[in-house]
Amino acid sequence: MELKKQQIIEAALALFLEKGYPNASMQDIAGRCNVSKATLYKFFESKENLAMLVAVYLMEQMRLKVEKILEEEETFSRDTLRRSILARMENFAERNRFMSELHVSLTPEQREKYLPAIHRNHFGVMELFAAIVMRCFQVESEPLAFELTINLSGLIKEIHLVAKENIVEMNENAIADFIVDSLEAILEKRVGKAPLMTQEQLEDLRSTVKQEKELQPVFRKKRLMRDLRLVLEDYEKNGQANKLEAAEALLTELRGLEQKEGV
Repeated sequence: MELKKQQIIEAALALFLEKGYPNASMQDIAGRCNVSKATLYKFFESKENLAMLVAVYLMEQMRLKVEKILEEEETFSRDTLRRSILARMENFAERNRFMSELHVSLTPEQREKYLPAIHRNHFGVMELFAAIVMRCFQVESEPLAFELTINLSGLIKEIHLVAKENIVEMNENAIADFIVDSLEAILEKRVGKAPLMTQEQLEDLRSTVKQEKELQPVFRKKRLMRDLRLVLEDYEKNGQANKLEAAEALLTELRGLEQKEGV
């Protein structure tokens, strides 16, 4: 990544976290970088494009911290996993707030365009932690390691949501210990049982996530189904005939997508 481009991304990140994504303009970012707004648009086609690169940059920085921990370890242990979890939780609340604000701000078309990159990076983080789980707990089954990683991700997210509301005091060391203990308990119950996904299903998921073209129709279908649901709910509440026409148009587009893409 060019130095100038990285500097802009880092400045944008600081502003998005400081002011909130909706409130930080390209002019604000240009001012923080001491460049013109026209210069920004030479590097980034839109604010959304810049924000998606910021999101990817955030995940990459977190992954680099985790990978550095792994490089320092001769043998993997519970403490390796614990330290990796702590690195993943660093600034988690801020990252999560930014991602939530970004997701809400994007139009359906922008989500189709930009979210596959986020999906790929998120899946890469899942793969990284599944590999750590396999080595720390000596798990031979990758699908089982992914089950544990799903639990790990869910625990981090839910605990931070609770802490955000000041229901519990945030103590990241205690949280990391709790997560490792929880994974061990889950592992004890899951060993010998059929995994949620077979290895073949996991490989299909890996292949799909890493191919953007295959993901785009899936996102479009989800968007259409969501829009259809909202239109029908609106019709049920208000009884407006034009809502039925809108629903019919969405159904036509959905049928066309299923016939064309087979999704």
